[in-house]
Amino acid sequence: MKLTKFTHSCVLIQHQATSVLFDPGIFSWNSGLVDVEALPQLDFIVVSHKHGDHMAEPFVRALISRFPDVQWIAPSDAHEDLKSWGVTNITNQSTGPIDVMEVDHAPVEPFGVQVKNLVINWKGCVTFPGDSLDIDASQPVLLLPIQAPWGTTVHALKLADQLKPKYVLPVHDWMWNEAWRQDCYNRFDAVLSPTGTTFLRPKDGEVIEITV
Repeated sequence: MKLTKFTHSCVLIQHQATSVLFDPGIFSWNSGLVDVEALPQLDFIVVSHKHGDHMAEPFVRALISRFPDVQWIAPSDAHEDLKSWGVTNITNQSTGPIDVMEVDHAPVEPFGVQVKNLVINWKGCVTFPGDSLDIDASQPVLLLPIQAPWGTTVHALKLADQLKPKYVLPVHDWMWNEAWRQDCYNRFDAVLSPTGTTFLRPKDGEVIEITV
């Protein structure tokens, strides 16, 4: 399996001749790391929820221009915006190798209005809870949001320790400076390694290869 993190929560995963891109948000788009023309043929694009750091108009339009027929999976309250940006092939239902459950985004009041969120399991290999830490099981690879107004880094670490996936890939950490990011990565690694979980340390735009 190949994983490429493009800043924050945008992750490209390639496995067994299938490619999926998660959460094309504005922080990832503005990073300049994403060359849409260089992406592999995508089978699925998954949007966990409609917040701009996970679903951004310029990124979506660029993807549609390159992959006009790709299958999009997004929560129901994101469909109207996505359709207005050119998306035509969209569902909030489990499709092919992707199992989804539509739930509420972690509480954000008074930061904003509550939205829907997808908890995603892909190919029996990857779990991505979107903007939520309210899950009780994980596939071997967990894309773990580790910092947010709605959650805490300690809560995320405790969840990973509880679920004990084979791998943890940290996401949702754009807001940290690099020194603090590496310090927290060190702490995650120190806690999880003795439990048998490998904490992956992504460098934005660089491929990580793992065996699942």
